[in-house]
Amino acid sequence: MYNQGETVIVTEKISKTENKHSVGVIMNKFSHKKQTFYDVLLERRSVLTFLNTARSSKQSFINRDLTKKLVESGEIETNIPFKSMVDNEQLPIIIA
Repeated sequence: MYNQGETVIVTEKISKTENKHSVGVIMNKFSHKKQTFYDVLLERRSVLTFLNTARSSKQSFINRDLTKKLVESGEIETNIPFKSMVDNEQLPIIIA
């Protein structure tokens, strides 16, 4: 669904009634038991691993609705220089 370098919105559940939304970039995409998971580098320079797009996720997920509404429409773009980070080998090493 998403490819490396694409901007996405990640929703993290803070409590039952409160969510935190962050802008991030897909670093890696992989499959496990017929499900697709992603590693996402957030603008606050932290990495979330093993995320999927299911709203039923307990803590964090890629919010497809907000991504489509805000990112694909061009309203939000990440300020992470992903291409130059790949070229200069500056991406964090992730072991999940």
